[in-house]
Amino acid sequence: MKKLFVFSMAVMMAGAISACNAGGKAATDASTSTESQADSKQAAAGKSEESKKEDVKFPEFNAKTVEGDEIGSDVFKDSKLTVVNVWGSWCGPCVQEIPELQKLSENMKDKNVKVIGMAQDAGSDFQAVKEILDKNKVTYQNIIPSGTTEEFVMSLQAFPTTFFVDSEGKILYAIQGSKNLEGFTQIIEDLLAKM
Repeated sequence: MKKLFVFSMAVMMAGAISACNAGGKAATDASTSTESQADSKQAAAGKSEESKKEDVKFPEFNAKTVEGDEIGSDVFKDSKLTVVNVWGSWCGPCVQEIPELQKLSENMKDKNVKVIGMAQDAGSDFQAVKEILDKNKVTYQNIIPSGTTEEFVMSLQAFPTTFFVDSEGKILYAIQGSKNLEGFTQIIEDLLAKM
């Protein structure tokens, strides 16, 4: 649990390009320098200079998808890399990013990269989440957080937050704020090149 807290704190400190804070208001920080982005990248990956030995894993979970299917943390084993996008129906940048994630999901299948959504408010506002997914013709799985996964999601301070997780469940990289298809693709290609 301590690792989860430390990781959550590192992600919260990472610079956001376009995100909503946990209270549902838009937050923007365009002044993030390349140097601090590199520091944030390292912190978000859970690797400070002193703790390079430790790997931060995505919290284990057993949950249901919006479609009602069972899903668990063993889903990571099925792909070389999994993009986990935590979003909320109340968050404008989150909703705007969904079509980009759908394209990413379609484009990356051949590279053994999977996209999964984790709808922060699916438990409390299922209908709004379902409408957004239907409107955008989303085919990638979206999880309804519960139990420890819900605790983890609720500990995040900005939405969307996106995690890049390897087949062993290790978080390789995390970002706050929305990205376009090119931004996501570049991150994935960089990570795949290092794997």
